Amino acid sequence: MTGLPSLRALHYFHQAALHSSFSSAAERLHVTHSAVSHQIRQLESWMGKPLFIRTSGRVKLTSHGERLLLSCQKAFSELRTTCESIRTGMRHHLTVSCSPSFLSQWLIPRIATFYQRYPDIAIQFQGLVNVDQLRSEHTDVLIVSYEQSPDEDIAASLISDDYIGPLCAPQFAERFHSENDLVDLPLLHADTRLHAWAEWAKKSGARGNFWGGKHFDNLTLAIQAARSGLGIIMAPRLLVRQELKDGSLIAPLGFVRVDRATWMMATKARCHDAEISLFRGWLQEVAQE
Repeated sequence: MTGLPSLRALHYFHQAALHSSFSSAAERLHVTHSAVSHQIRQLESWMGKPLFIRTSGRVKLTSHGERLLLSCQKAFSELRTTCESIRTGMRHHLTVSCSPSFLSQWLIPRIATFYQRYPDIAIQFQGLVNVDQLRSEHTDVLIVSYEQSPDEDIAASLISDDYIGPLCAPQFAERFHSENDLVDLPLLHADTRLHAWAEWAKKSGARGNFWGGKHFDNLTLAIQAARSGLGIIMAPRLLVRQELKDGSLIAPLGFVRVDRATWMMATKARCHDAEISLFRGWLQEVAQE
């Protein structure tokens, strides 16, 4: 016995259950009354339980039949939506992958404006940064800070040049005026960006040992630690706009441009899909605000 009964039997049951009539189901399916009866008898035999109560030429669902009807309604509705989206090329949803820090610090706080503009497009988020996810279509869009040129099968759209700088809570303002002050200040590190301080030192010309200090699993936690006054974190300007605006973080030395940039990537085969194009336009617009 397989894990599912005949899909034809489920389809016939669905129609009969919706209309409480084998005859109505037969008319809609363009088959005979006996064909519907035969399929439903087979389904009941597979289940080992009656799905209809038959009285005086009429049928009524049993409790098991009611459960199965609900399941069929959900399954056939999803199948119908998926088949239509494949047939027309419209997906009405996007799976967006990016780093957890970009997701929590930048994308989630702003995504409501996308939903307001395009309420029919649902977005699923993944905290992953892997180009192969695009090729396998496990994700539709990848947002990543990247230095290398993408492969030929990938289309990349610039979202923002990357600028990074040391950030701290306002309480450090009196102690932090130049890179020389970093020697006496507690440094913070995100394990997902272990070379951030070295990258900044190379671009800014600062000298010193920037490897010591407290470590955090990801940049979001490290930014929160800096906001709480635990030390100085090296972070991209793009991800701390709100903190700079509300004053919970300050950037005493400003920011320097690095070789990386933030890109939105999609496969070239799908980069002009309607949903991807709309998301790209929104992303580029909001990144400039």
